[in-house]
Amino acid sequence: MRRGPAALLGVLALVAALTAGHLVAGFVGVNASPYLAVGNGAIDLTSVWLRDFAVRTFGTYDKLVLLSGMAVVLVLVAGLLSRRTPVPGPVVITGFGVVGLVAVYARPDLGSLALLAPAASLVTGVATFAFLRRLDVAPDASRRTVLPASAGVVAGAGVAGLGGQLLAGRRDAAASREASGGSSRPGPRR
Repeated sequence: MRRGPAALLGVLALVAALTAGHLVAGFVGVNASPYLAVGNGAIDLTSVWLRDFAVRTFGTYDKLVLLSGMAVVLVLVAGLLSRRTPVPGPVVITGFGVVGLVAVYARPDLGSLALLAPAASLVTGVATFAFLRRLDVAPDASRRTVLPASAGVVAGAGVAGLGGQLLAGRRDAAASREASGGSSRPGPRR
């Protein structure tokens, strides 16, 4: 497998995994999103001097830099190491999935139902990787089969990510109304 398609395979598997986890997190709690849980866990475990350095260096973008760095590592490791054999991709994705499960489990603000988000992320990532890898290395693989499948993954990820954002926004709005003593139902008109 060439480097470009291998890296793209890693990107697509990562995007599919993260958006699937984010969609499920929209139902069970936005902090259950594996990407956010791992990022928050990493920040919580980081020593104060390193955290202060990141804030001084990157300002309000410190968390974005951390999460982007995690994504780049995952894409490079999962995609590029799987050029010759498909084994490293699912192993790396599973490893990150387990880290996501542990990060969500360790969050004090989440219950056990929240583990569904990183589990969905892990299963989707491995399945997407295996599906696209099998398509790309098939003897009759062509752009006519690989490109539509890749576009389908992108479209599905877009829908899942948007759905997760919308659900998370609704949950946040409902929680804000509940915390302020407001009601989600409009009052009588006058």
